[in-house]
Amino acid sequence: MNICYLIRSFSSQAGTESYVYNMSMALAQRGHQIHLVSLTGKGQWDFEGVEDKIRIHPLDLKKDVLERFSRFESIFPVMLWRYGRVIKKNLPAIINHHAIDLVEATDWGMDAWAYLPKRQVPVCVRLHGYPGFKDELDRGILKKWPKNYLCWAIQRRHIRSADLVTGVSKAYTDFVRTAWDLKKKKIRVIPIAINTKIFHPQDRGRGEQGILFVGRMEKSKGIEILAQAIPLILNKMPQVRFYFAGEDRPSHDPHQTWSQYLIQQFGQEQIVYLGSLSTPELVRYYQTATLCVLPSLYEPGGTVAFEAMACGCPVIASRVGGLVEVIADRQTGLLTPPGDAPALAAGVLELLQKESLRQEFSQKALESIRQQFDIKSTAQQTEEAYAQAIQDFKPNRRGPGSYAKTLIRSRP
Repeated sequence: MNICYLIRSFSSQAGTESYVYNMSMALAQRGHQIHLVSLTGKGQWDFEGVEDKIRIHPLDLKKDVLERFSRFESIFPVMLWRYGRVIKKNLPAIINHHAIDLVEATDWGMDAWAYLPKRQVPVCVRLHGYPGFKDELDRGILKKWPKNYLCWAIQRRHIRSADLVTGVSKAYTDFVRTAWDLKKKKIRVIPIAINTKIFHPQDRGRGEQGILFVGRMEKSKGIEILAQAIPLILNKMPQVRFYFAGEDRPSHDPHQTWSQYLIQQFGQEQIVYLGSLSTPELVRYYQTATLCVLPSLYEPGGTVAFEAMACGCPVIASRVGGLVEVIADRQTGLLTPPGDAPALAAGVLELLQKESLRQEFSQKALESIRQQFDIKSTAQQTEEAYAQAIQDFKPNRRGPGSYAKTLIRSRP
């Protein structure tokens, strides 16, 4: 197959971009030809061994146009609109020239929304989720007019019109059905996969007692809850150090980032901010940390949990979303109630004080990753889903302009 992935940004080694890279590599190794269409080009990624199977198509989103209309961004999704139009203009030529069989887009990026009405090939939408989505829905701001509702309507139609929809977890697909009223839409769950040749344990033992947090330092990732748990942990075990890897974001004080706030509160001896790490650097921290903590308020799939478990690092996480499907509580890791700092602190202290329990979790987690979530298995499931979508595809099912009209009628 010739497969094309649409991804707005391909510049960092995390989240959705990590999925696209891992799946591209796995499918290329299975003999498929992969095309990546992105605004940022290749980014940091290395395609060693399959360079002839993966091709990057960088897009140009003219900044002067965006700057001219940026003042309207608060009421209209200018970036989304321009990005969709650029995809619509450039994608058909790529498809024709390279005989593309299927296109995959992201749910949050809405990459294919403008292309879908006159698509030449089947389109798959992968449900990854995005930061704060559940919070926006719960607070009732997802459908507020005009910008939020317009984005909600486009995203709903983007998913409903797709020929194939896959999700990272059953929990998240169920949530999406509710959020966009997609009761009749068939969604196939294909979990996040990990390349165990990249993410693996080391032979040497782990060093000092260190707690690793990986992800954007923001509310949805539970950084506030961890900040409240830190003094409870240090009160019992003052020698523990906390390592933070990921993008730093403003704290409750807009003039101070979370890393600055935590260092100010607890000192540089206890708080180490690592910044955004490359994959090899991240693997080394997974391999040496005593445990990894994921206090997210909601998590569609939980890539960090997969990565840490594959490296033999014990995981303590919130009992939310897709994390429940990844971590079997008190078997392959520890789950605590979301938003509960005392419970998080108690769980961390239990794991720090019980080496045998950490070893038990690590061993069972490794077995779980290798048996259920290895990239080879997931690539095969993805390949089968793509092949079925291509076989079932009926082109030109929509007339010109019908897509835009349905947006107006998309409110349930």
